Amino acid sequence: MKFLGTLIITMSTLIFTSHAQITQVSTMEEVFSYFTEADSNTLGVFDIDMVLVQTEDPAFQMANMMLHRQVAKKVMQELPSKKKEISLTLMTTKSESVLVDAKTPKYLEQLSESKIPTIALTANLTGSFPGIANLESWKVDRLSRLGIDFSTSAPYKKQIVFSHLPSFRGNYSLYVNGILFANGPKVSKGDVLVAFFEKTGFYPSKVIFIDDREENLISVEEALEKLGKSIQFQGLLYTGAKDYPSTIISEELFRSKWHEIVLEAQMTE
Repeated sequence: MKFLGTLIITMSTLIFTSHAQITQVSTMEEVFSYFTEADSNTLGVFDIDMVLVQTEDPAFQMANMMLHRQVAKKVMQELPSKKKEISLTLMTTKSESVLVDAKTPKYLEQLSESKIPTIALTANLTGSFPGIANLESWKVDRLSRLGIDFSTSAPYKKQIVFSHLPSFRGNYSLYVNGILFANGPKVSKGDVLVAFFEKTGFYPSKVIFIDDREENLISVEEALEKLGKSIQFQGLLYTGAKDYPSTIISEELFRSKWHEIVLEAQMTE
């Protein structure tokens, strides 16, 4: 969850390298068309923020971040890495969450009914946070309210704490209720997904990974290659968040909202 990369994601979403197994898609209908030939040996892996859900506050939705990207960059540029991670977490926790695509829960339910295993993979932080006792439980609950539950379709049911991976803020990457939490910038999504396979002994024949950042797709692609288990990879670079019908706000309001978050992040551990 490297903040500026997440922010400017997708400000550069239309520019990505020529990895053979990474394809750009803009709708969930396109995403789920890649599961037509999937079976119980295929694992669907979904990023959460800017793919499944986003914050309800338009100041932190992609349309306004793209419109006011220079303001956002200037506000954030002097923050140390840890504070950027905290800022991003504050942006996602300060208001309710909304679906990026209203059809997503229905599509995920269809995969579950077809016995196609799915999990979520997010860079979200774990552990406690101001006003939130447990960030991973909070995230599970937010998704559940919107009709998304990976616990029934996940190939492994028990919780895992990846204490052999680097910690951040005193917490570790973990797996709970069908969701892999990388927990910030020290562990890549590729590393935590491979750790999940090694801990569970579950090795699918194919992984279909949907993320809004090409960096994360490449991370998983390269990690699977190094794993040496002949797992086929299909990466989908999802750009749908930029098309969400956001309320466009003024530059002044945008700057004010971002300054407010930065000031709170500076006082938060």
